[in-house]
Amino acid sequence: MKIRLLAAVVAACLGMPAAHAAIIPVNDDDPGVGLNDPTPRAPEGGNPGTTVGDQRKIVYQYAADQWGSVLTSDIDVHVGASFASLDCDAGSAVLGSAGATTIYWDNSFPLQGTWYHIALADQLAGVDLIGDGVTPEIASQFNSDLGQTGCLEGSGWYYGLDGNTPAGMISFLDVVMHEISHGLGFSGFLNKNTGALGNYDGTPRPDVYTHFAYDNLTGARFDDGAMTDPLRRVAMKTPGRTSWDGPIGKAQTPAFLNQTYTLGITGSITATFPAYGTASFGAAATSANFDGDVVIVNDGVGPDTADACEPLTAGSLTGKVAFINRGVCGFEFKARNAQGAGASAVIIGNVASSGTPGTAPGMADDPTITDTTVPTVSLNLANADTIRTQATGMHAALGAVAGQYVGSDSGGRPLLYTPTQVAGGSTFSHFDTTLTPNALMEPFINDDLAANFDTDLTASVFADEGWVLKSGTAKLGSKACDTKVPLYTAPGIMTGANLQAADTLCTAAYPTTTGRKSCITSFAAKLKAAGLITSTQQTAITTCALRP
Repeated sequence: MKIRLLAAVVAACLGMPAAHAAIIPVNDDDPGVGLNDPTPRAPEGGNPGTTVGDQRKIVYQYAADQWGSVLTSDIDVHVGASFASLDCDAGSAVLGSAGATTIYWDNSFPLQGTWYHIALADQLAGVDLIGDGVTPEIASQFNSDLGQTGCLEGSGWYYGLDGNTPAGMISFLDVVMHEISHGLGFSGFLNKNTGALGNYDGTPRPDVYTHFAYDNLTGARFDDGAMTDPLRRVAMKTPGRTSWDGPIGKAQTPAFLNQTYTLGITGSITATFPAYGTASFGAAATSANFDGDVVIVNDGVGPDTADACEPLTAGSLTGKVAFINRGVCGFEFKARNAQGAGASAVIIGNVASSGTPGTAPGMADDPTITDTTVPTVSLNLANADTIRTQATGMHAALGAVAGQYVGSDSGGRPLLYTPTQVAGGSTFSHFDTTLTPNALMEPFINDDLAANFDTDLTASVFADEGWVLKSGTAKLGSKACDTKVPLYTAPGIMTGANLQAADTLCTAAYPTTTGRKSCITSFAAKLKAAGLITSTQQTAITTCALRP
């Protein structure tokens, strides 16, 4: 049975018609606005468009081509796309929204009596279940007011395809990749306020995404008979309680998420601090680089001689873990001063309660300081006072917690986003914000994403749900010239898919052989510079670029 969720208007396709089943963007905007905006704009980041509308269409087609190069698709997936005034103010904005236009269940599917997003249901059934071959399976909208008065002023969309988003701007490619993912399967259809399973045909049924949601307190998946509506409701409002229990996603978690460590103190005291803050500057703190005797610094200038806001004596901290009081000057400034005195690692301790009780502060980088390499962590007030009261005779070391990763539960499952207050479309249908490094499908688009080639654990969720990920290598041109570059490498590296999307773009934008070759080889050079392809693969791409 199929149930229509969202209305979608059929309009003109954004790109060229595909010769095989593909993800096909559909332009739902009126003339002169959104995807048809004629405002001139200089090409940027590998996007050759010369108007705002053209650059938007190119990005959307590029994202569709990337996902289409990774997901096996025998039936076209149409994605409606448009711009609209979405919720926005001076400090925050809804960047986009998307979802399946229709859901479907059939007892012939792998999970009987379970709702599937229509794009995946089509692939499982082998036919267009909507029936007309043109109605979008996914509907998406994007914020047309971004960067304008009252809507994150000073920001705006970046339409480059290279992942080099300027500071303060937001990558349209990252957002489109994110929103298409919701429609492909990264969303659940249960009631987030009551915990009730989706009841669209008179019978409460789980959906394929909710099937893999796991309550790590009760030890049951969300569609297990033991999970009642109240249990699901509480699990979706308890941070850290709900995780993804798909076998493929769970297996790929150790390769993507950072290892979890605890900070241990031995010597005059024995203490273990599992909760500490991390820095966005310097080397990531690990058991390999964070191990040494603790020295409380003294910069000789009061009223706080341990704040390291003044230079420290050269060599006075050689091989030591410097303990520094928070306050007066910046985190990175303190760390660099300790580094200059020879410290091998740094602990910065709170001097007052702040933020959520029991948590340690994160430490942002200082853009004026570029030479900090020392690993740095922070402690909350109570833990920092434990060290201050001893003063000497302590040794600090980070120890890995076997099988645990930053942003996963104790069983190594990546966490889903379950804030204490239900957050509209964000709750449950995203990875949690604690995942480190940041993931594409977190509820907020982070500026360290690079969805032009890295989609982290997203494709593993699709594979758990039933999508078949393509194997093999990227092929360029009508002759399917082999570049030797894998389309997809777990977890989430889509180098070959990126290359095929670039080839489609280059072929459309540059009709001459010379122009296409220059375009493709330029993309290849960027992949090589990023360490994503070898010299041999780059040579193969150049050879392929000469062929039609």
